[in-house]
Amino acid sequence: MCETIRWRCYARVNDRRAADRVVGRLAARLDRPLRLDTYERYWKYPELAELRLVSPLESDSPDAALLAVLQSAWRIATPWALGAPGSDGEFDGIASVNNGSHFTVPGVEWMEFQVTDRQ
Repeated sequence: MCETIRWRCYARVNDRRAADRVVGRLAARLDRPLRLDTYERYWKYPELAELRLVSPLESDSPDAALLAVLQSAWRIATPWALGAPGSDGEFDGIASVNNGSHFTVPGVEWMEFQVTDRQ
């Protein structure tokens, strides 16, 4: 059973308060709760912050999980590049401004999701 969506996001924000606003906007776009797990400046590009986020999924099958996650992800950005599913049913996807993705939340430049059976 797939239980959790782990999101990693790089956003152009000045401080933690601005990052919280971005998370709030992302949560408003999703159909599920979203919790900020970690916030830190991105070492490679200090003007960006790395945000790690967590959402519950609670899906019974990998097929249903994939559909639910993609429906959520498409509310945030399009298009997404999907990775091959793992042997344990886990899968991931990436959207990036550099590769032509358009984000509905200002400031977000790169985002990844990973679906896992761990909470």
